[in-house]
Amino acid sequence: GVEIGERFSSHITLIYVIEPLLQAADLTWTTVDFEELNKAHKKTAEKQLAQIVAERVPKDLVCDTAILFGKPFVEILKFAKDENADLIVMATHGRGAISHLLMGSTAEKVVRKAPCPVLTVKHPKHLFAMP
Repeated sequence: GVEIGERFSSHITLIYVIEPLLQAADLTWTTVDFEELNKAHKKTAEKQLAQIVAERVPKDLVCDTAILFGKPFVEILKFAKDENADLIVMATHGRGAISHLLMGSTAEKVVRKAPCPVLTVKHPKHLFAMP
């Protein structure tokens, strides 16, 4: 994504989507503070995004970050539409066929429903299993 942004002098936004931990009604007996866990997750996300920007984004490239809360594919699609994105670049995890069936694929849902083109990038260390 950074390379494309550089080549076309684009404005890029790095997005991190957090699926909030919600306390189920029948778990009122637990001592886990779900709000604190969500806050800690957000702080970690902020640090990770800042590190990515510092290490991988050239200073002359306009780059924003956004931390969103919700279902990842829904938030990515909503953000792309609201910001009138020209392109979505996202990684794929390369899960096996069974886990894909059980969990679905965020990348696949984004590709199918996005308001703009989507470029998916396979991480070189992930092996893809054929269904």
